[in-house]
Amino acid sequence: SSGINAEYGGSGPETTEVQAAELSTLQDVIRTFLEVFNCTLCYSSRNNGALIYEMLHKRDLFSRFRTHPTLSEHLPNIDTVLGCLSDRLEQRAEQEGVSVTGVQEVIEELARQWPSDRLQVTPVLKFEYIEEAESNEFFVPYIWTLIFSQSTLYWDTSRITLR
Repeated sequence: SSGINAEYGGSGPETTEVQAAELSTLQDVIRTFLEVFNCTLCYSSRNNGALIYEMLHKRDLFSRFRTHPTLSEHLPNIDTVLGCLSDRLEQRAEQEGVSVTGVQEVIEELARQWPSDRLQVTPVLKFEYIEEAESNEFFVPYIWTLIFSQSTLYWDTSRITLR
């Protein structure tokens, strides 16, 4: 059983249909994030040093997905970049020590010099927004809540009604 299934409450017969649906949705969200991380590393790592820094900082989170049958296929590029980055940081630490600024410098340097042939090419992701039939049931109250909370105008709350 994968780490996600075990952490979410198991995948045995006691798992309800609702839990199974939620688990499937959670796995889809994690897969999408891993795909975005891969595209970022392949196509725009130079502009995403903060993301790479956070990935390095939280690299232990990725180990949970190594045994998962579908999520593990999205880890090789992440492992390659974070492994190379860790090696460079260790070398720098031996020479002069490493601060947060030093880590960011190493990330920027690696992003500029990274040989693109060392990563598995991933397809460029394209997302499309598909509006729900009754989206106004969410957006109208949400927008009015934002207007009410962020506006500098006076609103008499006893007279506000949303229909």
